[in-house]
Amino acid sequence: MSVILQKIKYQKIVPLFYNESFEVSKNIVKALYDGGIRVIEYTNRGVQALGNFTKLKEITATEFPGLLLGIGTVKNIKEMDDYANAKADFIITPVISEELVKHSVKKNIKLIPGCFTPSDVNMAYQNELRLVKIFPAGALGKDYIKSIQPVFPGMNFMPTGGINADVDGIIEWLNGGAIAVGLGSSLIRTDFTAEQLTEKFQNLLQQLNQN
Repeated sequence: MSVILQKIKYQKIVPLFYNESFEVSKNIVKALYDGGIRVIEYTNRGVQALGNFTKLKEITATEFPGLLLGIGTVKNIKEMDDYANAKADFIITPVISEELVKHSVKKNIKLIPGCFTPSDVNMAYQNELRLVKIFPAGALGKDYIKSIQPVFPGMNFMPTGGINADVDGIIEWLNGGAIAVGLGSSLIRTDFTAEQLTEKFQNLLQQLNQN
């Protein structure tokens, strides 16, 4: 997990998306990669998700060297095993359960569980996980992480859900204790060309690194 954690901390944002088309998915990954992104969450939100993800992983080493490609919205053990077999670099869940955590440990799967309450975070903490997704973050607000962080020393928080892709807002989350934020539809818009998406990420990363 240390390499994943380091890259996420450095990147400050983790883009996440899904598209039914493999070609569109590949083009989005390329646009993100060309924009400087090296950690991406593909989401398990459609019938083509597993097939698309499997093919994306097959070409990552040659076409996108250094990219960590993980899968999100994994909700049960079967899905976890399917994506582990597809060589996901990490797996993100929208919820946390003892069953999912124990299975990830048993299978040596890099798990980033979704947490909402302090009890959720504590379950991750007691199982020695040190990176959690706070979801849906927009419902909790920018002060939430700062308020629970002292209780869980060493825990890293990545808020996702309901976060706008504007620099000032992202910086507020980072100043509030987040190591990075997950960004989906507010950033990866279907009306963007590949060139526009690449430029948007380049600008966003540049601005974040200046703060």
